[in-house]
Amino acid sequence: MKTSLRILLLAGLFLLTLPAWAHVVVKPAQAGVASFVTFNVSVPNEKETANTQLKLLLPSGLQSVSPTVKPGWKITVEKDAKGNATSIVWSGGNLPADFRDDFSFSAQVPDKPVDLAWKAYQTYQGSGIVGWDVDPADPSAKDPEVLEKTGKGPYSVTHVIDDLAKAPPAPTPAAAADSPTAVISLIVAIAAFLVAVVALFRRKRA
Repeated sequence: MKTSLRILLLAGLFLLTLPAWAHVVVKPAQAGVASFVTFNVSVPNEKETANTQLKLLLPSGLQSVSPTVKPGWKITVEKDAKGNATSIVWSGGNLPADFRDDFSFSAQVPDKPVDLAWKAYQTYQGSGIVGWDVDPADPSAKDPEVLEKTGKGPYSVTHVIDDLAKAPPAPTPAAAADSPTAVISLIVAIAAFLVAVVALFRRKRA
């Protein structure tokens, strides 16, 4: 029994010492329809070489895309034939190994509920590209071995919701009892009850 417990403890310690697996994440994870949002792109570098470029594909339906100035990086907003922004490319910078950085931009999200899939591609100096473009619902998307073999991992998602669709909840009885009018009414009722009790007691004594 002691041997089995010791093995379990050692296994637990081994799992705790495994390196965390980070990936490109776009926040916030949720936004209201048609709202203007400042998106933050969190970018880690878990390779042994510098990350020199980041390309983020923009989901359709975004309007007024405007990247934040990023010292040390050249920023390019790529557009289609209709002038719609299709991607943002940060290039010419240097994100060293074992470090992370934040990139940001603002945009207006679509005016109806939809899931925005953020597919991103990191270019490394002399060691190729890592693509975060796998559906996160795919079991293989969370397997570090798959990432190591294919250079692909899960993409990030922002859920655009109709935050005005639900009416505000009605006041609860507890909340109503906290109002000044309700408190005064309660005090008057208690006082009346006490007067009635005293009068009844005196009548019985008489």
